[in-house]
Amino acid sequence: MQVEVGLPKTEDSVMDSNSNISRKDIKEALVRAALKDEAFRESLLANPKFAVERALGRTLPDRIKVVLLQLTDDVMYIVLPKDFPDDTANLSDAELETIAGGFLSTETNMFFGQDPIQ
Repeated sequence: MQVEVGLPKTEDSVMDSNSNISRKDIKEALVRAALKDEAFRESLLANPKFAVERALGRTLPDRIKVVLLQLTDDVMYIVLPKDFPDDTANLSDAELETIAGGFLSTETNMFFGQDPIQ
C-alpha cells in the first residue's frame, strides 16, 4: 500500500543531495500524511524506514536510517544539523536579536515571544 504524501514523483533519489526534493519537504509531507491517515501513522511507529519507503514508492539506500520520534508533553527533542558552518559560530548582537526570544508552551503548544515577521 502506497500512501500519497504529496511529493512530486522523480527519478532522482529523494535522499540524494542532488535531488530537487529536500529532506525537509519529505519530512513535512510524511507528517501531514500521518496526521490524515491513522494506518500510515501506525506503520511509521512500527517500522519507520519501511513506511517511508512505501510512502515514497522507492527503496532508500542502506546508509539511510529512519528514526521516528513522537512528541510527548514531558520530552523535548533538539535536532542539530550534521554540520555547523563556521560563519554561524560568531553571530552579531543584531543577528542574535533576530533569532532569539520566546518559548513554546508545552501546555498549549503555542509560541510566546517576539513575532519574527515584524
